Amino acid sequence: MRAEWSYRFRSWPPGWGFVGWGVGVLLAGATAFWAGQGRRTDVLLPDSVRVEVNKADSLRLLSVPGMTPGIVSRLLYWRQSLGGFRDLDELSLLIDTSRWEQVSPFLEVSAEGIPDTVRWDLQTVDSATLVRAGLCRFRAAGSFVRYRTKRGGFRSWAELDSLRSLHPLERYRLRRWGLLTWQPAPKPRVQFHPPSLDLNRATPAELEKLPGIGLYTAERIVKYREKLRYFVSLDQLREVWGLRPENLEKARPFLYVGPPLREPLRLREAPAESLAAHPYISWKLARQLVRRRNTWGPGPIPPEVWKSWLPDSVRDRVEPYLTGD
Repeated sequence: MRAEWSYRFRSWPPGWGFVGWGVGVLLAGATAFWAGQGRRTDVLLPDSVRVEVNKADSLRLLSVPGMTPGIVSRLLYWRQSLGGFRDLDELSLLIDTSRWEQVSPFLEVSAEGIPDTVRWDLQTVDSATLVRAGLCRFRAAGSFVRYRTKRGGFRSWAELDSLRSLHPLERYRLRRWGLLTWQPAPKPRVQFHPPSLDLNRATPAELEKLPGIGLYTAERIVKYREKLRYFVSLDQLREVWGLRPENLEKARPFLYVGPPLREPLRLREAPAESLAAHPYISWKLARQLVRRRNTWGPGPIPPEVWKSWLPDSVRDRVEPYLTGD
């Protein structure tokens, strides 16, 4: 029964013009809406009735409690685009969660459709097959194939999910009836073998790359080398503060001691300050060496002489860093 209008458009005063016509349209729409709501309450389904979504028309779907015209239009569009629904899970992707809890008890989907045993290889399937099988719409299938060609195939499902042209319902069907056969080629495990470094020439950046040596330790090694003038043995790294023995053993296979870049200290002309700056020579020993050097007179000092000036406790350590010339 048509709604009874409580007014007529002709009754609006002529002077109201367009404003009067607009107000009349709004009132007519409101009256029709509430009249429709009154009609819908008379045809709502009982709790024991189920609506077959793949066969019901729009009026039948509207009789479901909680169903709105917008949801019905959406269901009819996707039913026509994909050739029907396969299960209720697909409907949940098209209906809001709040509405789904209200309408789901009154909906059902027939078991007709693609068998669960059928799978399509998503690396080779063409767009026509995707449309014919009801996995994608025509335009989405074309975007799918172009995206696959551009990337050289899909390596994971995450790449498929990044394709914006696919609706969640289409992604659901591709995951259910699609198959990814791409297998990444196993990458050979390349073990890192740091190159051997000359301890007397290595920079902090080069030392940092060695196992067991960090940036700060590498800088301390270089600073200690400057104080020593050069290294004569890898065991001298034990004297570097902060370098643990276990870390030294990790780095030892990649280090060697090459020829020194600096000359040893000249005992004939080096001042006491330069001698005492060496980590192995104390101020007391430096003054003794200068005093004995001065009493020796001009000319080179033979090695057996100046070596006798060194205490036994430090002779082996200091000897590589002095010369009597």
